[in-house]
Parts: sequence; C-alpha cells; structure tokens
Amino acid sequence: MIRVAPAATAALFSCATALAAPPTFSLSDSPSPDGRCIGDKGVGDLDRSEQACLEQVGDLAHRVGPGLQLKFRNGLTRVYVNEEAKCQSDAVEGCITYKLTGYFPKHDLTLIEVGYWEGVSWLLVRADTGAASEIVAPPHYSPSTGWLVSVASSVGPSGPPNGVDIVSSASDPSLKEWHYRVPDDEWLYEFAGWDGDDRVKLFATSTGAPAKHLTASVERRSGEWHLVGPK
Repeated sequence: MIRVAPAATAALFSCATALAAPPTFSLSDSPSPDGRCIGDKGVGDLDRSEQACLEQVGDLAHRVGPGLQLKFRNGLTRVYVNEEAKCQSDAVEGCITYKLTGYFPKHDLTLIEVGYWEGVSWLLVRADTGAASEIVAPPHYSPSTGWLVSVASSVGPSGPPNGVDIVSSASDPSLKEWHYRVPDDEWLYEFAGWDGDDRVKLFATSTGAPAKHLTASVERRSGEWHLVGPK
C-alpha cells in the first residue's frame, strides 16, 4: 500500500493525479461532495472537517485525546487511536492517524480518513454494526444512492492506493462489494461519473510513454461488477 501522512500532504498534492493538476487539498479532479458533514466548508478530499462531523453525528462519535471513539447502534464501542508520536519520530514506523471526515445519514455510514507517513486511505464504517470497508477515496453516490464508488490514482511514492472500490450503501450481504487494486505500471483511473446505477465511467491514462488517454468502465452484470476496458 502506498502511504502518506497528513503532515506530508504537500508531496501528495504534487503527484496526486496524472490526468491534470488537482485542486488544492484534492486527490482527484472530481472530489466527491457526498458525505461531507453539515457546516464543512471544504471542497477537496483532504480538507474535510472532523469537528463538523463530530457535531453532526452526536453520540455516535467522540474525540477523546488521541482516540476517535465510535459507539455503534448495537451497543459496541471501538476506539481508533492516533500514533502521532511515531509520526514525528525519525523512524516513523507505526505512524497512523484517524479522522472522522464524513457521514451519510440516509444509510448511517461514517467515513474515516486514515493517514500514514506515505499514504492515505479511508474506512467506510457502518454505524449499526461497526463493519468497515477500506476504500481509496471519499466515495460518490450512484444516482439512486444505492451504491458508493471510490476511485484513486497517483504517480510517485506518495498517494492513496491506486484502485476502484464499489460498496453497497445498504447493509445487505447479498449486494457484494467490489475492490480492485491496479497492478504496478498499468493504467491510472479517474472517476468520470455514473451512468445509471450499474455502470461507473472512468478516465484511463497509461503509465508508459507516450501516455495514452482512453476510457473504461466498471459494469454490474448478473449481480457482479466487472472492469471493462480501457478502450
């Protein structure tokens, strides 16, 4: 996994995408507005406000010193503990931070940003049970809000994992998640939009020279998601 700590965001911004220069505090040219908490005035992927989220979710989450405490609807509690001292040491091994950065009230989902010394990822956590899915970026809702898709690509040693994740917004085990991590030296993908609820459009850029710019998609057929392209 490629990792970058929040303290190293300047390096991440410089190589967050191969397609175009990203807006400030963004990993993508199309940062998701979905799940941004009430009162959060940020616009990018990495400038989401934890304080706004804590105020919105009420008793569901609390910041207790270095710990982000979540109390789920089933009565269980989980604490995500920041290892900030390790992030400030020379070795930085074990450096990790957690930040509540989103809430999807319709489906009772929380979004946690996980920062490392050289990388960042997110956890989509169900407030009813605490079940979590690791995703590569703040997700975009499908038109019906039945699905959430995350897409990320980066060039260089800093950035999120390169890949695509599709997760059902409903807590329904029959609706299978789909996770794809791009092999090294292959295509870089960017979110281009939903086409209905069963097709995600992607921009695809090759990593070799000269760069090729094509399109691709992820399509749902017979209950399964499939990568199609690039073409």
